[in-house]
Amino acid sequence: MNREQFGKAIDFVKNIKKHTEDGTWLYIFGDDARVTEVSREKGAILNAYGTGKTYLMQCMANAFSLRKIPAIYVTEEQLFNDIKSTYNRDSEESEDEALQRYYSVPILMIDDIFTAPYKEWAEGKLYSILDERMKNDKITIMTSNYSLGRIHERLKINGGKIGSRIKGQAEQIEMLGPDRRVMKRDEPA
Repeated sequence: MNREQFGKAIDFVKNIKKHTEDGTWLYIFGDDARVTEVSREKGAILNAYGTGKTYLMQCMANAFSLRKIPAIYVTEEQLFNDIKSTYNRDSEESEDEALQRYYSVPILMIDDIFTAPYKEWAEGKLYSILDERMKNDKITIMTSNYSLGRIHERLKINGGKIGSRIKGQAEQIEMLGPDRRVMKRDEPA
């Protein structure tokens, strides 16, 4: 059901040289708040979860790896944990070094963005990373369960600014469809 969306991701990978020059981002999302409306339009029962967003991003990560294009694939939770781990006395890396890694990698892939527990600290770090990447034309690819218009509901302090940056930089791929996890579970053995 998401063949067209997979095609857009394939085109993004095929045109990676141009996207690298332009600093184009990719925002892959499925928002539960849109399910009813889109289900009516398409005449099918759709879902925002289990539609293949993470799978699609992992396929892209594999394609970049095969092409030897430097990229980091990380969940949002892992990203914040990497930064927090620098606060330990025995850390071999400073916070600035951890942030520089995320600022400077040619392609940063953040899976499940906007799902971590947010406090002012987390919003500030996420804003800092995305702002630096935007300023330096670095590709950022994200999966999310929030449409751009709802990010400000999730992030009270920087949500509007973050949503604006994503909207200005990113091609959007909306993925709604059947929940493949449920389908897989219901398959006969």
